[in-house]
Amino acid sequence: MRSSVITLALGTAGVAMLAACGGGSTSPYGGGGGGGGTPPASCASSGASATITATGSFTFSPSTATITAGQKVCWVNNSGIAHTVTSDNAAFTGGNLPNGSTVVVTFPTAGSYPFHCSVHPPPTYNMTGTITVQ
Repeated sequence: MRSSVITLALGTAGVAMLAACGGGSTSPYGGGGGGGGTPPASCASSGASATITATGSFTFSPSTATITAGQKVCWVNNSGIAHTVTSDNAAFTGGNLPNGSTVVVTFPTAGSYPFHCSVHPPPTYNMTGTITVQ
């Protein structure tokens, strides 16, 4: 009898703990507590010829891209850390790249376009790259 009472008490406590923690989320982007529900940022509909990801390990991946004049590059950030896309020589306008966002730039003229993250500059971080436009 005592064993049944202990089992019943433990089972009831387990159910109460599960109920307090929340349950399943119907969001395809995560859930179960802690901010799910927002889809990750994507360059898929940007029309860009190249996608560069700002990473949580403080790099751009890939760090280089080669495109044809007139094409777009899309930078995407789902790292949980705010970054920027900043031209080394003011040859293009990038901008802020907060978590969950994208920056899309059209490159109309052939040339080499080095860039960096102004929040995480070298040499402390390796958030640099180059767009080559042919």
